[in-house]
Amino acid sequence: MKKKTYHHGNLEEALLQVGMKEAKATGSRKLGVTQLARLVDVTPMAVYRHFPSGENLKAAISQQAREELARRMATAVAQEADVKKRFMATGREYIRFGLEEPGLFSVAFVNCSELPSRPDNPSARTILHDAILDLCNEGLVKTEEVESVAHFAWSIVHGFTMLAGDADSYRPEAHAEGIEEVLERAWLGITRYSKK
Repeated sequence: MKKKTYHHGNLEEALLQVGMKEAKATGSRKLGVTQLARLVDVTPMAVYRHFPSGENLKAAISQQAREELARRMATAVAQEADVKKRFMATGREYIRFGLEEPGLFSVAFVNCSELPSRPDNPSARTILHDAILDLCNEGLVKTEEVESVAHFAWSIVHGFTMLAGDADSYRPEAHAEGIEEVLERAWLGITRYSKK
């Protein structure tokens, strides 16, 4: 049976779409070249015309997952006018994405030995940094603290998401009130602490 042929550009998009579908359903377990080629009905060799390696393909799918996270964060931030609410929205949407889309979340941060061919656009990291720069403009964070605050904030929301999404019996409760308390404590830690 003859495999499908794709016009220029179509196969790359098809592979990314089916890769995202697989990531959503099963995380990173079924993102190999052979599996994805079978799902779009082409030979594995056809994949290498668009992606130089399986790791490059996985990195591109990982990037798609991160960009989906970033789009959701940007939408949440755009609905808020207050600087605190915008900052809290970045963390809230990060946690929500991780708990509602565990497959995509795991793929967004899967270890790849190769980097994607372009920067993330949109970028979740940039959205977080912009929210912290807003705090600088309000005098709540010093300019030289932006990187350390970003690391702190990301560690809290990422760590909470990983723990809450785990099967461990000691995992934190991921109800709305608990998430808000974590975010509030992060806010207080960031805005009340400053290096002397």
